Amino acid sequence: METKTTTLAVEGMTCPSCAAHVNRALRDLDGIASVDVRLREGTVIVRHETSAPVDALVDALREAGYESSPRS
Repeated sequence: METKTTTLAVEGMTCPSCAAHVNRALRDLDGIASVDVRLREGTVIVRHETSAPVDALVDALREAGYESSPRS
């Protein structure tokens, strides 16, 4: 399994409960190896299979109620 790491900025994540919600929304997707939510920075670092598109990560967070975008 070939993986890559994607960092996403997450808007609206303000508390530990939000961070847990973000974690669940992403780790339940197919192809996710790990999720590291960084509440203070407002980011999440996702290690995922290269076949899992970044758009799917953003869409999962949007469905969970958070705006998100890839961070360079």
